[in-house]
Amino acid sequence: MSLLTDLSWTRTGDGGLRLRRQRFTARGSLRVLRAGICGTDLQIQRGVRPDGASVLGHEGLAEHCAPDGPVRGVFNPVDPADQDRILGHSYDGVFRRRYPEAPEDLVRRGLVRARADLAADLTVLAEPLGAVLYGWDLLGAGAAPAGTVGVWGSGTTAVLAALVGELRGVPTVLVHPRRERLEYLRRREVLATTRLTDGAPGDGVTAAFVCLPREAAGEAFTQAARSVEEDAPIDLFGGFGTGTRHPLTGDLDLNSVRRSNVCGVLRSGGARPVTLTSGKRVRLTGHRGTSPGQLLRAQDLLAAYPERFGRVLSHVLSLEAAGPALRSMATDPPGRRLIGEHLKVLIDPTMPAGTTRTPDLLTTVADLPHHC
Repeated sequence: MSLLTDLSWTRTGDGGLRLRRQRFTARGSLRVLRAGICGTDLQIQRGVRPDGASVLGHEGLAEHCAPDGPVRGVFNPVDPADQDRILGHSYDGVFRRRYPEAPEDLVRRGLVRARADLAADLTVLAEPLGAVLYGWDLLGAGAAPAGTVGVWGSGTTAVLAALVGELRGVPTVLVHPRRERLEYLRRREVLATTRLTDGAPGDGVTAAFVCLPREAAGEAFTQAARSVEEDAPIDLFGGFGTGTRHPLTGDLDLNSVRRSNVCGVLRSGGARPVTLTSGKRVRLTGHRGTSPGQLLRAQDLLAAYPERFGRVLSHVLSLEAAGPALRSMATDPPGRRLIGEHLKVLIDPTMPAGTTRTPDLLTTVADLPHHC
């Protein structure tokens, strides 16, 4: 049986990363073609999440050599049978060239077929965009948002949430305290009609997304809860770990709200009515993972608006160049990061070692050479 060499970025006990080479049998392996760096990867790297994977990464595109020919698919990282089993979180992820046969073939079974005509670089947005569509589904369960949707955050998912709102004709406002970050988004022209503000979003906010890491999610939730109108839905998109509580919600475990909707399911109408300690009534919702249908919808949207979504991609790195950049993104202050301000950073393991390039919206999934 033939042997293959894997090259992966592996976390070390002192908070660092090392490039590791590993030999394994070819049977059942996946070839990683694109991988996206997610905010949760950065949180794990800097130690604010307890996830135990040695190799990070859960977004992107891979090729599997099936008996009837090569199959290319995007990763669906959360196991619908066990939401604590997550690619790149609870077991090793995809910041590598090849993925050995996974326990119970979880990775291979979780692949959702990629659109052949989709730009290969845009595949790293399929999972985060699928999660954003999940959030919009939950906000619209029962009564669709009318008025302005507020988005707290400035990373990939926050920008995608606002961008989906724009494409749907919904007024959106994006709230983030750092003015330099807002100016960066303005220069990228990634959002066309969304109002960007570092202060209160004003009146008429009838729904909200909270899309921030764990260190900042609590304050963002405070602002969102104070800003939205009575009975408004708030999507706790991220930032709330097990047992997280907030002064406005008393003993409620906010992570339990997120865990109630998993991999496309919308339970209890999608949102939980909560009376805040301030007396205001809101409806809290959240979610973990995505369904295959949401990933297919996300790919359809990416294929329909490649130029709009292409502006979300800021950097493309070879696998060898990714480790130092990832560590810097996770731990350095904004002004001192190796790659400067960034939005979605993607890894192309097929590139020559140590190289970088600009995002490519012309090369499709079908254009990539096969290796089966």
